[in-house]
Formats: sequence, C-alpha cells, structure tokens
Amino acid sequence: MNTSSFPPAALRRALIGLGAAAVIAVGALAATSGSAVEVLADGELHEVRVARDATVSDALAAAEVELAAADEVYPAPDTEVERDLRVVVSRAISVGVVVDDEELVKVTAPVASVDGVVRLAGLDGLREEGAVATPAWHEPVQDGDVITIQRPVEVVLEVDGDELTIVTLAAQVEHLLQLHEVELGPDDLVTPSAWAPLRPDQTVTVQRVEYVEEVEEVVLEHDEVRRNTSSLDRGRTRVDQEGRDGLRLDTYEVTLVDGEETERELLDREVVTEPRDRVVLVGTRVPPPPPARTSTVGGSVWDRLAQCESSGNWQANTGNGYYGGLQFLPSTWRSVGGTGLPHQASRAEQIHRAQILQARSGWGQWPACSRRLGLR
Repeated sequence: MNTSSFPPAALRRALIGLGAAAVIAVGALAATSGSAVEVLADGELHEVRVARDATVSDALAAAEVELAAADEVYPAPDTEVERDLRVVVSRAISVGVVVDDEELVKVTAPVASVDGVVRLAGLDGLREEGAVATPAWHEPVQDGDVITIQRPVEVVLEVDGDELTIVTLAAQVEHLLQLHEVELGPDDLVTPSAWAPLRPDQTVTVQRVEYVEEVEEVVLEHDEVRRNTSSLDRGRTRVDQEGRDGLRLDTYEVTLVDGEETERELLDREVVTEPRDRVVLVGTRVPPPPPARTSTVGGSVWDRLAQCESSGNWQANTGNGYYGGLQFLPSTWRSVGGTGLPHQASRAEQIHRAQILQARSGWGQWPACSRRLGLR
C-alpha cells in the first residue's frame, strides 16, 4: 500500500484498521490450523480440536474426560497428538477372586474377562492345573463381580464296603456324592456333613443306617412247688401237676449301621403262654408199725437181721458210712424220723425206725441179708 498520499491522521486510522484485520486473520488461521482428535470413553465418542503441539492429556481435558488412578489410556497421556488421532480410555473395574474358599483377592484394573482378572491376580497357573472358574474363564466381568475358583482335590470315599481314591473338582461333599451317583437314604450318616467343603486328603464316609423290627421268643421257665400232704407216708412224693414252660414275644426296634447292630429298643412285650408250675406232693403221714409176725419168726427177725448186718452190734460205727445194728445211712435214718446218728439210739428205737422203713420200701433196703434170711 502506498501511504504517501494519506494525511497523517488518516494514515494512522488506516494502519489501525489494517492491524485489527491482521489480528482477525491470524486468529482465524490459528483456529483452523490445530489437530482434530477423537476421544472414546465410557461408550461415547468425543470429537475435539487441539493445538498442534498438544498432548493426549490436552485432548482428554478438551473432551472433559477425567481419569481414575487405575484407568488406562491409549496412546499414553504424554503422547503428542497427530491429525485424526483416536484416544481410547479403558476404565478400571474392581473384581474379587476366591480360590478354594480362601481369602478374597481383589483386582482393580481395566479388565474385560475372567481370564484377564485371574492373570492380573497372579493365578494364571490354576487353569493349567485343571481348576474350574465360576463364571467360566472366557466370560466377561463387571465391576463388583466375584470369581470363584476351585482346584481339584484328592479325597477318599468310603461307601458300601468300598474305599475309593478320587481326584475331583467338587466343591462340597454333596457334590462329590452326586458325581459318583451315591444315593443317600433318609437316615444315612455322612461324615463330614453333606454341605461341608471338600479339603485335600479328606476322607468322606457314608454309613448306611437301617431300622428294622425284630421279634424275640423268650421262654418263661416254670417253677416247682412242693406241698405237704397227709395222704402219703412220710418220705414219699407224688407229682400232682406236670410243669410247662411259658412263652413271651419281645418286639425290638433294631438300629443297623452298615449291617451291624448298634442299638436296640424294646417296643412291646406279649405273653403268649403263661408258665405252669410243677406241683409235687410230699407225704407227712407216719406209717403204722409192721405186723407182729415179723418179730415172732425164730425169735426177733430184727435181731437176726442185725446179726447179719453188724454181727449184732447195735452201737456199730465202723467208719464205712453205715451205723447201728441195722446199718442205717444217716440220710435214711432221718427220712424215717430218726434223730442224731443210728448207733446212738437204743435197740428198740433202731428196730422201730427199721419197721417204718420196711413198711415203706420193703426188705430190699437190706438186699443181701434179707435174701440170706429168706425174707424175700
């Protein structure tokens, strides 16, 4: 521009106007000379323009995207922007991991799947060991989720007489029983309990419990009753009523554990047949003395019998267990009413007791001598 023809004041005004226009032109140029940047965060795409020497951090600020401590940005925040750059923000989430019911491990990071969380927790070797994750390894995760991981354990299962060593991923005892098709009866015992967690080297025992009723026959033994009677001579007996055993039925509830009885409880008792006592009549009658003829045959028959038995010694005590002239046993002597020992009694007393014995049992009480004397 040629400014020589303009008066000084006009020239100043022109220069001022030219400067303003220049400033506007420079500003417009600056506004169109920056870099366009796309920022993808929280599912939204923000388009911003920043100066050529700006960084990713500047682009995030322009898009009003704030970062948490564990969030990730790609490219890195200090990266200088280029034309048509896209910045991706990955938000961190917090996910818990529990292995074999142990203490919870918390992972806070921008992760998307179970597998990613486990690797960040330093537990990636569990998958190679055959562990099972819930949710599954490839499943996505969200903030606040808890992943449970169960490692295989070796246990011993004792059931129905078998002892099985099993490597299993079952988390609880009941899961182990289901996997091996062990059906439980309503009264069966499981140790440890069915809802207990499985532990390595644990023994799980199933005991079959059964309740059965058992009837037991019990013999009720009869007694013997002895009754005195004057209808029989002393020393004689007679069975008046034969005895008979009775019968009782005892009903028990028997507890069987694996077929072995562990307890029985009495439920009922029923007497089917009452016992009947055996009744024996015992004589008390004293028999009369023998007929007089026994003392008239050739003198006294008792003296002759005593002569044969003891050489006629009515005080005989030879130590062979027999006493007196007629050689009584003490038990026989007492059975006919004698007291003390026979040889201590008088001849008349001994003859009297002998007469009672002979009337009751005959001459056979003196077998050899009575035969020799012709008494039988």
